[in-house]
Amino acid sequence: MIPGNKNNRDGLIFSLPFLIVFTLFMIYPLMYGLYISFFKYNILGSSTFIGIKNYISMFHDSKFYSSLWHTLEFVLITTPVLLALGFLMALYVNSKSPFRKAGENIFFVPYIFSMTVVSTLWAWLMQKQYGLFNHVIVSLGGKPVGWLTDPKWAMWSVCIATFWWTAGFNMILMSAGIRQISKEIYESAEMDGASYRQQVTKITIPLLMPTISLCLILQVIASFNVFGQVFVMTGGGPYGTTRVLIQYVYETGFQYFKMGYSAAMSYVLFIIILVSSLLLNKLGGKYDNQ
Repeated sequence: MIPGNKNNRDGLIFSLPFLIVFTLFMIYPLMYGLYISFFKYNILGSSTFIGIKNYISMFHDSKFYSSLWHTLEFVLITTPVLLALGFLMALYVNSKSPFRKAGENIFFVPYIFSMTVVSTLWAWLMQKQYGLFNHVIVSLGGKPVGWLTDPKWAMWSVCIATFWWTAGFNMILMSAGIRQISKEIYESAEMDGASYRQQVTKITIPLLMPTISLCLILQVIASFNVFGQVFVMTGGGPYGTTRVLIQYVYETGFQYFKMGYSAAMSYVLFIIILVSSLLLNKLGGKYDNQ
C-alpha cells in the first residue's frame, strides 16, 4: 500500500510490472526446472517421464561427487580468506592513515571488472611459459610453476584470482558496519588505556558481528555458485581437478543435452545452498538480537 493512499489497486498496478518480470524470469524457470528433473529430456527430442531416476543416477555418478567436492573445497578455501581480507581492508580504510581513501579505491576497483576480464588477466599472469609470475620466479633462479596445469596448484590459482576480485565487496559492507559504531565508544576505550588491538578485538569485532554474519551468508552463496573463473582459467582441468558442480551442470545440459539430469543436479545444489543459508542465518540471528 502506498503511504497515505488506502486504495490497494494503485499499489498493485505499480507492482504489476515487477511481478510479471519476476514470475517470468524467476518463478517459471524455477518450477520448470523442477518439472523437467523428473523427465529424460533431450532438448533436441521428446521427453519421457522417469520419476526420480535422475536423482538416483546422480547419487551413483562419480563425476557428480567429485564436482560437488571441488565446489565445497572452493567454498571452504575462499569464504574464511575473503572474510578476513575484507575485514582487514575495512580496518585500514577506517584507520587514520593518510592513504586510506586511496586504499579504499584500490581495494574496490577489481570488483567492478567483469568475471571474464579478471579470469583472462589472471590466466595470462599464471601462464606457465610466458606468464608474469613464472617470469619473476625464473629470474630469481626458480623453476616455472604450472599454476593452471598442475593439480596441486590449479584450485589455489582460481582461489587467488577470486581473492583479488571479490574481497573489495566484503570490505565495503564491513567498512559501512564499522562506521556505524559510535566514536564515543572508542574514545572512552582510549581514555581507559585500551590499545588498538584491544579496541579491535573487544569493540569492533563484537559490534560488527551482524555485518560479518551477513557477509558470511552472501559469501557462501556466491562461492557455491562459482563457475565463470573456473571455466575461463582452467576449463575444469587439469584432469577435472577444478571442475565444480555448476560447470558439470552446464556440460551435462548444454554439451550432452541431458536437460532433466542437469536440472536434477541443479536442484540438489539449490537445496544445499538453501540449507546452508538457513543454518548460517539461524546462527547469525543471535548477533542481531544483541
